[in-house]
Amino acid sequence: MFMRKFSARLSFGAILLAQLFLNGAEASAQENSKEQQMLADMPQKIQAFLDEESKNISETSPFLLHLFKDGDKAVNAAGMRISESVKQFAALNKFPAEQLSGLLFYYQLYNEAQRVPHWHANAVEVGVVLNGKMKITIWEGAGKAHEFTVPKGGAWMIPQGSIHCLENVSAEQLDFLVSYNSPNAEDRDFSTAWSALPDTILAKSLGLSMEDISTFKKHSNNRLSLFDPGDVVMRKDIPSEYLAQFPDVQPVYESPLGSIRRLDDTNWKSNKFMALQQTILKVGTIREPHWYRGSDAFLFVHEGSAFFTMMDGEGNVYNLMLEKGDLVFIPDGAFHTYVNVGKTDLEIYESFIISSPLSEIGIQDATSHFRPGIIAGAMGLKLDLVQKIDKTEKPVYMRSL
Repeated sequence: MFMRKFSARLSFGAILLAQLFLNGAEASAQENSKEQQMLADMPQKIQAFLDEESKNISETSPFLLHLFKDGDKAVNAAGMRISESVKQFAALNKFPAEQLSGLLFYYQLYNEAQRVPHWHANAVEVGVVLNGKMKITIWEGAGKAHEFTVPKGGAWMIPQGSIHCLENVSAEQLDFLVSYNSPNAEDRDFSTAWSALPDTILAKSLGLSMEDISTFKKHSNNRLSLFDPGDVVMRKDIPSEYLAQFPDVQPVYESPLGSIRRLDDTNWKSNKFMALQQTILKVGTIREPHWYRGSDAFLFVHEGSAFFTMMDGEGNVYNLMLEKGDLVFIPDGAFHTYVNVGKTDLEIYESFIISSPLSEIGIQDATSHFRPGIIAGAMGLKLDLVQKIDKTEKPVYMRSL
């Protein structure tokens, strides 16, 4: 009798669990079907959005530079350096409050090539490897030299005034971004520094003969050069306090719509000076309209295409189509947003001239913190309409188109 009751209870429990599993599976299938339908409809939504906004596209903007097309290029057998400079954003001169506060360069180094030993007397450097693997050597003037490797997705920081060298130690092309917290970052390298000295002083300082130093380079037309691969003694992964990696940090935001990861002094203790941010948007995703507090930003499109909108300090609105290699200067407090209107993930990198406190304010987040009557009066809307606006306790970072 006991066994029959136990068996009945067991059977009932098994049936209940099975039903719960089937219900969960059915709900999951319905959710997957809904997501698949949204993906199927997205190309039409994007096209409708572009058709509607095509008449509003700006012909140009003083804040935009097509880096691959219009950036200052220096090319030789070792690689390519593309830099923007203050003169390339000359149109910003009419906006005294929105002058460049930093720089961003794009580099390609071929196998067994280097960014020659150099230093920046007035700027901190941060960078991120987009492809390949880099070895960095830093000498700060005391203690031991820092030597470490930076993989794809890794970032580095170079203290102001420290001499350093960047090498390609992978079998493929090394692509990377470098950003500085000064719009006129001074750049001094061994070649130009040595050639600035009288030959006698240079020979005495290095313990070489006058004949020996006659073979030195006397100029530096391109700051990239080849090195002797037989002299590379380290290609294995080596950590450093000056190294951080985007995949290793807790996302600021992550969902099926995309992700935002930020490297700053909250997760990169040795970097007290600048911040880097990686944003990935899935197709048809909107980056919530927002502005940054505390820092200008350089926004670089690494992959994909986007519709980008920004309002400057004078109230001028720029609607831009961004493609791979485009660079946008975003002044502190400038209201902006963008949408992935391409067919693949949109991958964006931003550099900031401070590490903290860095924050952003989104349009819905800001609206939620004022009484409906204030918003209604400011926008000329009816109170009941304002009350329909969703309230949020947490920042919103992304939405689907």
